Amino acid sequence: MNQLVQSFTKSILAGDVQALLELHSSSIHSKMDNFTFYEKIIKPSMYKVGELWEKNHITVADEHLATATLKYLLATLFTHQEAFENQPKALLFCIEGEHHSLGLELANEVFKERHWNTRYLGSNVPTRDALRFIEAWKPHAIGISIGMTTELVRLKECLEEIRAQHQEIDILVGGRLISHYSLDFLLESRASSFHDLIELDHHLTNLTGQPVSLKG
Repeated sequence: MNQLVQSFTKSILAGDVQALLELHSSSIHSKMDNFTFYEKIIKPSMYKVGELWEKNHITVADEHLATATLKYLLATLFTHQEAFENQPKALLFCIEGEHHSLGLELANEVFKERHWNTRYLGSNVPTRDALRFIEAWKPHAIGISIGMTTELVRLKECLEEIRAQHQEIDILVGGRLISHYSLDFLLESRASSFHDLIELDHHLTNLTGQPVSLKG
C-alpha cells in the first residue's frame, strides 16, 4: 500500500493524470472499493504533499499543480448522480480562513454515493454567507472541514451561530484535526465528528435508515 501511495503522490506532483487513472484502474480491479481508495491512497497522498510543502521540499507552484491535478482526477473519475426532490440535502463548506478543501471534496463524493442532494461551497466561506444559504436551501445536514488549529475558535463560533438558528440540522465535522484533538465544544453544539470517509459513510447509512423530514 505504501508503494501505491508513493506512486500516486509522485504522479500528482508531476500532473500526470494518465498515470493516476491507471493507478485507480488497477486498484479497483484488485477489489479496492472507492471508499478504500479515497481513504488509503488519496488522503495519505494529500497529507504527504502538505508535509513536503511545509518542509519547503516542494514549491507553492508544485503544491498548486498537485491540488489542481487531484481535482481534475476527481471530476474525471466520478459521475455525478442526478439529484431528485425527495433526496435528503447536505451543504458542505470550509469555514472562513480554512483553505484546504480537497478532503471535503472527497466527503462530498461520499454523500453523493449515498444519493444525497449536495451543495458544495468550497473553502473560506464566511459564517454569515453559510447561514444565508442554510436559510434559503434548508439542508438536512451540514458538513464542515477543519484542518488548521488557528481556526478552531472560528469553528466554535460558526457552530454556535448555526445551532442558535437551526436546532434540528445534523452537523458533521471532519478534517485532519479531528484525529489529533479532543474538541469538547462539538458536544456542546451537538455536532458529530468523523475521522475518515468510511466512518462518514457509516454515519450517512444510519441517517438514511431513519425517517427524514424532506419538507422545504
